[in-house]
Amino acid sequence: MGLSVKIPGSCGELVQGMIDDIPFLVTCPISMYTKASITKYFSYLPYKARLARNKTLDYLGTKSYAKFCLTTELLTGKGMASSSADIASICQLTALSCKRILSQDEISKIATSIEPTDGIFCKGIVRYNHLNGQVLEHLGLAPKIKILMFDCGGKVDTLSFNRRKDLKRLYQENENTIKEALDYLRLGFKEKNNKYIGKACVMSAYANQKILYKKQLEDIMIISEDYQAIGVNVAHSGTVIGVLFDDNCEESLIEECKQKILSECFDLHYLDLVKMISGGIVIERE
Repeated sequence: MGLSVKIPGSCGELVQGMIDDIPFLVTCPISMYTKASITKYFSYLPYKARLARNKTLDYLGTKSYAKFCLTTELLTGKGMASSSADIASICQLTALSCKRILSQDEISKIATSIEPTDGIFCKGIVRYNHLNGQVLEHLGLAPKIKILMFDCGGKVDTLSFNRRKDLKRLYQENENTIKEALDYLRLGFKEKNNKYIGKACVMSAYANQKILYKKQLEDIMIISEDYQAIGVNVAHSGTVIGVLFDDNCEESLIEECKQKILSECFDLHYLDLVKMISGGIVIERE
């Protein structure tokens, strides 16, 4: 019987910052995935995935001789939660190979022992402490939003970013803005109003400019307003920028927006048009 685990990636975060000295991100899972599978053949796992396998076996106090492989649609170093998806999927697949299943909290503990982690494997949309793996708040199921994804270039190492000596001070300087953004986000989920969600994303993206500057961001925001976009979000520790649209927005208008952005913004690469989805773990048995 074939066995695999699928976990979505992300288009950055909806909001990220620190409130009362507690760091957090709000997940933005998308319709692109990492898939970990059991295979009959030899396969190579990236270093962090191998570490996740070993830590899971240590946690379970057992051994597994199953061979694993990873396939992914996610780019590394961009803020698409590629490592988090790799790690979480291998954690769960390792447990399944031992006829066990890990809870969301158990995966969080293992994953955050390896590196700061995106909570894309948590159900729905959550406010998540990416350093210790605690789910701080469940906001609800994913709203119906399409996202034009762009990459503004380069790569960001998650571990190095979170070790920055100025990071806590900069988060504290942004705290009032992030509190307000989080309030708008909550209101958007409560009232099912995507415009409030978009406003929250814009506020957080602008605040993050003093932490990880994206030269194309302001131009993208200005252009997107002319094409009925509800907001723009970013990877706060990555290079991805997302333009958010209501799901019922005409594809032709979204395409025009994409072309306008690419013609006006230099050193910008188009990635994909995706849907925001609810996070979580999908176990497939064949």
